[in-house]
Amino acid sequence: MITAEGLRWILTAMFVLTGAFCAYRCLRQGSAAERTGDVLHVVMCVAMVAMVWPATMSVARWPQIVFFALAAVWFVGIAAVGSSHGDHGGRRVAIYHVVMMAAMAWMVFVMPRAMSGMTGTGGTMEMPGHAGMPVPVPGTGTTPADVTSVALVLVVVFVVSGLVFLSRAIDDARASRPALRSLGGGANGVMALGMGLMLLTMA
Repeated sequence: MITAEGLRWILTAMFVLTGAFCAYRCLRQGSAAERTGDVLHVVMCVAMVAMVWPATMSVARWPQIVFFALAAVWFVGIAAVGSSHGDHGGRRVAIYHVVMMAAMAWMVFVMPRAMSGMTGTGGTMEMPGHAGMPVPVPGTGTTPADVTSVALVLVVVFVVSGLVFLSRAIDDARASRPALRSLGGGANGVMALGMGLMLLTMA
């Protein structure tokens, strides 16, 4: 999906670092619900790194779809009871996590269609004078319109969310609030911007 080697490494670093932070926070503090949320985000970060690299992009596709759909349902429950998964923001932040997990399930689900549009496989033809020798014909390389539309909407959602999280994290740091709180907001912001970048490559 991503052809630029530099962008692959940038996204890999973003999700490795945020996944490592979620794992660290899970081990350090939090209720059972908060630790569960952190584990879900660690798995999400691992899946995003796998999605960046073509060799691992199609690994366990349907189990991933089911997993992230169930993760979205989990955060619906968290939002229903008003929890914020350890981050300030209450129900709104929990709803954001619902959108993130649902977006993950959608990305994995539509990946084959998005990839077929990017590679633009258009079939084969026979060269004159070379009977029986098929030659690949480039396709249009156009991503399906519905995939592009949803991806662009999600790009806006995650870019705006990422900037809001980062802004709040900076405010928390300036106000000398608990380090894990400001770092948690920063991690949410980086994950959101990483999601936005990934979705932009699908549009």
